[in-house]
Amino acid sequence: MAAVTVLALTAATGSQAATGAESATGSETATARLPDHYVIPGESAFPTGVAYDPRSGHYYVGSAQDGTLYRGHVRKPTARVWSPDERDGRSFTAGMTIDGEGRLYVNGGGTGTLRVYDTATGALLTRLNGAKGGFVNDVTVAADGTAYVTDSFKPVVYRLTEDERGRWKLEHWLDVDASGIDWVDGQHNLNGIVAIGTGHLLAVQSNTGKLWRIDRSTGRTAEVDLGGHTLANGDALAWRDGRLYVTQGNLYADPGTQPQVAVIEMNDALTHGRFVDRLVPPGGLLHPSAAALTDHDRLLVVNSQYNRWVAGLPPESLPFTVSSLPLGRRTTAPGPHSPGSGPAATAGTR
Repeated sequence: MAAVTVLALTAATGSQAATGAESATGSETATARLPDHYVIPGESAFPTGVAYDPRSGHYYVGSAQDGTLYRGHVRKPTARVWSPDERDGRSFTAGMTIDGEGRLYVNGGGTGTLRVYDTATGALLTRLNGAKGGFVNDVTVAADGTAYVTDSFKPVVYRLTEDERGRWKLEHWLDVDASGIDWVDGQHNLNGIVAIGTGHLLAVQSNTGKLWRIDRSTGRTAEVDLGGHTLANGDALAWRDGRLYVTQGNLYADPGTQPQVAVIEMNDALTHGRFVDRLVPPGGLLHPSAAALTDHDRLLVVNSQYNRWVAGLPPESLPFTVSSLPLGRRTTAPGPHSPGSGPAATAGTR
């Protein structure tokens, strides 16, 4: 389940808004003290999406179990309930993001819904519906405020806009069947999506492991050349400084597949990508779903355990957590058979 948009992050703004002014000489020490994971309370939370607000240092996490929304702060070890289950009819969450105005987008997966909240007040700003029988999965917001949303079960990419009167519109923007993407009914297809610069989107296809570049002006779609590698079970996407971070879970427990975050170095035209690293914390990841970059050179990764939830099984491990992975240094060296380090068989997953 995916859920990531990379905002234009300013390192000083988020941390200072939450903790007060911090001296430049002390910022490295403060960052080093950040927790390496955050606890999501509840024995059946099964967290899914995550969004990060650089203005305040808060992150938001949603639940697959009942739609609860949690909020935490990057300097505190445990999140708390921010919006309880069933509020506004919300019973399931998938991808999430926060736009430049601090509004929280929450996708509803198989409930076919998308909601937008004011993070300052908690007020619901709009509730919209995707195609009947779809799975409204991931969302990204471009620099101009336009949001793009994937539907993993229906061959469409939605576009969400707000006019000058505050009226929201969700339209069927891209016909995926006509785009050249190999769509497979009954499987999780397009999942993670991220807007890059002013002109393009990148989207990962979970069931094939392919990465797609989409032109925002024309809708023209082309497969990204990954040099023979695939992103099997690709879920969330995050982008910073020419690198794409891709969470890879393992919904169907394929032999030899280790959950990880693949790091792909992209060329300027977004036509080619090269696998350069994999991020796995000590102890590993538990079906990583959503991810969000913070302004502390860290990547928040949700240990969703969604593979257990969808099978009707209890969690493998408690408490539920969100890992905080430092960027810029390898956490686990890539092995010769690790996912993303060579051609791989794929299966329809989330």
